[in-house]
Amino acid sequence: MVSYQKFARDVGFIGTVQVLTSLGTFFLLPIITKTLGTYDYGLWAQINITVSLVSSLALMGLSMGFVRFLSSETEKKIIKEAVYSILFFVTISGFVASLLLYIFAEPLANFGFKDPEATYFIQAGSALILLSVIESISLFYFRVFRQIKKFSYFTLFETFGKLFFILILLEMGYGLLGVILATLIVQSFILLISLVIIVSQIGFFIPRFTHIKEYLQFSLPLTPSALVRWVTESSDRYLITYFLGLGSVGVYSAAYSIGNLIQLFASPLQLILLPELSKLFDENKIDQVRIYLSHSLRYFLLVTIPAVFGLSAFAKPLLGIFTTQDFLSGWLVIPIIALSGLLAGIFQIFVNIMFLVKETKSATYINIIAAISNVLLNFLLIPSIGIIGAALSTLISYFLMIVLCIYISMKHFMFDYYYYDIAKSIFSSFAMYLFVSCFVISNIYELFGVAAMGAFVYIFVMFIIGGFSKCELSAVKRYTRPRL
Repeated sequence: MVSYQKFARDVGFIGTVQVLTSLGTFFLLPIITKTLGTYDYGLWAQINITVSLVSSLALMGLSMGFVRFLSSETEKKIIKEAVYSILFFVTISGFVASLLLYIFAEPLANFGFKDPEATYFIQAGSALILLSVIESISLFYFRVFRQIKKFSYFTLFETFGKLFFILILLEMGYGLLGVILATLIVQSFILLISLVIIVSQIGFFIPRFTHIKEYLQFSLPLTPSALVRWVTESSDRYLITYFLGLGSVGVYSAAYSIGNLIQLFASPLQLILLPELSKLFDENKIDQVRIYLSHSLRYFLLVTIPAVFGLSAFAKPLLGIFTTQDFLSGWLVIPIIALSGLLAGIFQIFVNIMFLVKETKSATYINIIAAISNVLLNFLLIPSIGIIGAALSTLISYFLMIVLCIYISMKHFMFDYYYYDIAKSIFSSFAMYLFVSCFVISNIYELFGVAAMGAFVYIFVMFIIGGFSKCELSAVKRYTRPRL
């Protein structure tokens, strides 16, 4: 029970951090969109997804191997060997990947971006790959060894550091290059500080790569999975560029970034759940594994279901307030991507079961099926209904993923899904949606005010229909009771 309470506190802490980082993202969106416009913002989105693709390939799935093999490790010698062997390995692979993107920037700009002038910006952004892969592993160190506060502080600094430097460089007239430079500066600083902390905790060590083969045997099957996940999540930007141009990519990406805020509710679980489950599974505490999965799914849905309804109700006001009129045509993308984010979160909870039993090939096959369906649907829908087609393709692909993932996972673990509580949450969320839809919102103050009232309506209806357990209500009373 104590362990679960600590798990819940860590998730709550990470959740708070995610809310703060999301606010930072909200403030960053209008700064970039209103300064760069749809075309340059689309170019920045393309660079971002290209970096994410190449970075995931350069990592070779080793970040997940890091989590799976070291979550329950206590021997310092083994930890040092693992940490530095993985760090050295991804540094080399990240450097090679960055170099290749720099070399092939011109053909990518011509054929992938349909803009030869994008070559310069792609080359500038190629260094982000090297920084991203090393930063990913160094931050995973804090996640694996449950140093949640340090991990959270780095996350906060990355968001608000980018906000600060991007604002300065845009004011200085650097445009898109300033956005890239600001990202490089912040990631370099985070990488430096995180490595200093790691060395101070475990010392410096020249690795012998003793277990790297074992790590790669687990991780390499996840590399195609990362590739096909990228196809499912991001390849639509390239297809929108091909059919509609970079301006449409800018509109779609702005709406997608708002709809994808639903992921902030999944992130705390993704960061903490697998290390905790791995430890319990290795200790053969299967009943506790079921409890963690069951509670994680329930609380995730109790929060994300109303969030999806809320983002759907606020779709137009959000785009109108945080971007310009040029982006407003993409408002319908927001509810579709929000629902996709909810499905993605469910998938992230269930796929942990495959990682625990080391059935990573099944996860890869699921992602391949989703990726193929996504590409085919994009080719079919984008020419006919534009960026809405891209959003629908993502939604259908995620639906396929969770159906297959739940089917396979249930062969290994069965746990309580709390169907009645989920139904009550949907009912309360719909009541909230009807309430907030009555308001006309024209500025950020009205937005937050109506959102607060909507949250109150959801909680009130849930309370009336018995959507919260007695344990949850007593916990609220305990933490909200005035202390004398």
